[in-house]
Amino acid sequence: MALAAAAGNPVWVLCVTNGDQGGRPGEMGVDHSLDPEIRLEELRCACSEMGIAEPIFLGYRDSGMEGWGAPEGSLALADAEEVVGRMVEVIRRLRPAVIVTFDPGGIYGHPDHVRCSATATEAYRRAAAEPGGPIALYHQVMPRSRIAAMRVAMEEERRSSGDTAPPSEDDRRQQEAFERLARPDEEITTIVAIGDVLDRKLAALACHDSQMRGRRWDDPEVREQLTQMFGHETFVRVDPAPRPGEREDLPVGLEWGKR
Repeated sequence: MALAAAAGNPVWVLCVTNGDQGGRPGEMGVDHSLDPEIRLEELRCACSEMGIAEPIFLGYRDSGMEGWGAPEGSLALADAEEVVGRMVEVIRRLRPAVIVTFDPGGIYGHPDHVRCSATATEAYRRAAAEPGGPIALYHQVMPRSRIAAMRVAMEEERRSSGDTAPPSEDDRRQQEAFERLARPDEEITTIVAIGDVLDRKLAALACHDSQMRGRRWDDPEVREQLTQMFGHETFVRVDPAPRPGEREDLPVGLEWGKR
């Protein structure tokens, strides 16, 4: 997103939920809810750091992780047709060329990520069939080849940052889901090097303080690990369907200047 904005493309984030079931750093075995404005303001901060427009919120409640029990007003309990319709309205108004959403598995299986993938994909297909609709759809994915390296880098970064808390049960489940839902490398169509805007990405991550457990993203001692973890982003181009073996280093449909 930061690369696209730096090249002159308008960029928006459509945020479907308010993240209010995320809990706070270190909370275990307690009510996971928190003031929804915390997560909304963190996302506003992150968008500002990336140089993109203010986020657009649909206002559904966070469904929480699997097994928590989705609260009233959450995305998991919302009518799918309603969600798709609201997304299509935003696409018609903003007229983006490219839509990016989660992989169908939601990267690590979060119920809202899975729902967002399904509804955003359907919204794209409906809007793309209209005059002036979007021309490309991408799913963000985790390639299998990065799982082992990501685990090592995350553990090293945790030690370097002084995070000595043992992984929670939710943490362990998420790690297992990362591994189970990672996509085979041969299915990856798009690998984007984001080194030119890595500092912006780290600053955006730092905005999400309620999720970052006090980590210092500007610590030079963990820069190598952060570069390994976040220096490339990987996607599958869903539409237009890629040719067998096709690979690209930037998404189609956008203006990239000299890149």
